Amino acid sequence: MEDFYNLAEGSPETFEVLINKVKLKMYKTGMAILKNDDDTCDAIQETLISAYKNFDSLKDKSLFSTWIIRILINKCYDILKKNKKISYLNKKMEETENVSYYDIYSDESNVERILNLINPELKVVTVLYYYDEFSVKEISETLNIPEGTVKSRLARARDKIYEILKKEEGEDIG
Repeated sequence: MEDFYNLAEGSPETFEVLINKVKLKMYKTGMAILKNDDDTCDAIQETLISAYKNFDSLKDKSLFSTWIIRILINKCYDILKKNKKISYLNKKMEETENVSYYDIYSDESNVERILNLINPELKVVTVLYYYDEFSVKEISETLNIPEGTVKSRLARARDKIYEILKKEEGEDIG
């Protein structure tokens, strides 16, 4: 693979090199938000199309990672809005079937299950920080929120996860 600096600034090859560096982060972020492989792939596809069309407008290519993750997050939220009615119907079906809490999450890892119990704002920040290893500054830039907000959301997420784990531990013992 060619070195990034040897490529023309706005060339398709440059875009491809940059995408290859962030594709795993994109997938993890999409899955964390959408929890569905098909929807995640749709969001990534829409992100790639949008990013490619607007690639020349990105002046500082070193910000590519945060720029494309921000686009992806917006596309994921768009898909969530579209799927809201479907989610509502699924929830109603689950309620009428008296499905237990643990049955609903049986296919998910314990970490994913717990992350799904916290506020989506807290979850996105947590996934970007712990899974995608973004710095507080990168998360701030990606989500367009102050660094202090990122730090407080991370702290609240840790507290909430701790509460959930403590409660579950108590339930297992009792």
